[in-house]
Amino acid sequence: MKQIKQLFIIPISAIVIMSFSQCSSAQFDKKAPVTITNAFYNNWVGGRPGVKGILITIKAKTPETDIIFDSIFYNNKRVKLESQLQKNELILTGNFAIRSKRDHIIMHADPKEEFGNRPPNTSAKISFELHDNEAVISYFIKSKKRFYKLSNIKKAKTVYYQ
Repeated sequence: MKQIKQLFIIPISAIVIMSFSQCSSAQFDKKAPVTITNAFYNNWVGGRPGVKGILITIKAKTPETDIIFDSIFYNNKRVKLESQLQKNELILTGNFAIRSKRDHIIMHADPKEEFGNRPPNTSAKISFELHDNEAVISYFIKSKKRFYKLSNIKKAKTVYYQ
């Protein structure tokens, strides 16, 4: 009977240890995957009430190796990174759209009027502990996912759209 208990305890303890190791901060690369020339963020406000967000822009020299940029983590959120080349400069952007709480759910007696409501975002919080001027970039080199912590992101002027 003791042997059966030991067989169950070992796999369960291994699962618990593995789950806690996933919660800890990922190992960051000490060197940036590209030479970053500028990194800043803009708050932006849309033309409609309640539509706003944060746009993070990272300008860098064109990479010498094949890098596939994946996501950016900022302010307990994650979005896909968009990349484009302009005049031999790599521009990475991450757009964090923020909707006001009243835009999330429409409550109505007629269920047809509630069409378009989005379910709440129940995804897990990111496991990185970041300050307001820090972000984490995830990218792939030779099919291996890597992370780089970007510090000292500067705040630029707010952009107002009409």
